[in-house]
Amino acid sequence: MWKAIKKIFNSVNSTHTKNEDNNNVDVFGVDNSFQNSSLDELFATNFNSGGGHFLYCENKNEAIHNLNQIIKFENSSKLICVDPYLQNILEKIETEYTINPNEIPQGFSFLKCEFLCAFDGSIMISAHQTAGRKVEEFPLNFIIWATPTQFANNLSDGLQKLKSLKKDNLPSNITCIRGKDMHSFSSIPNAKNIYLLLVDNLS
Repeated sequence: MWKAIKKIFNSVNSTHTKNEDNNNVDVFGVDNSFQNSSLDELFATNFNSGGGHFLYCENKNEAIHNLNQIIKFENSSKLICVDPYLQNILEKIETEYTINPNEIPQGFSFLKCEFLCAFDGSIMISAHQTAGRKVEEFPLNFIIWATPTQFANNLSDGLQKLKSLKKDNLPSNITCIRGKDMHSFSSIPNAKNIYLLLVDNLS
């Protein structure tokens, strides 16, 4: 399935150009122009078209390697991280972290997410990933850790999945973040600088 992901980036620019004039985007809808595309292909296309940085990782070790490369490239000696699992990863690679977003106002936040919405290439995040804080309290830079099980068709599908999976513990502060260059959403505050680590095999 992931061979298609690796090829899809070659068509990102042409797809983006064809859709430049479509300014009326319904995030609850379905894009008929991608009827034959899988969710992973559609998400990869839209996420990269919006300025996101998509890194497919075959396993946890490759994900950690890519995380290290991002940290070095962005010259980020310290990250914002509130998730114990991700904190453990940072400790293994000897990278400092803080749980306070205000400590590094221009830094990167290392978070998990709820779902990856294929229709518009957005990433759904809730209070379960931010330790109860609103996304607006974090800097504009994100490194997101996700798996292939987290794809959803669109925002509506993501919300339905969330209700089904967490019906006894529904999170608050549910929102979606998008790449900083996403043309249809360039003026909204949820446009971010995002690296996505999609980790296929966590065994």
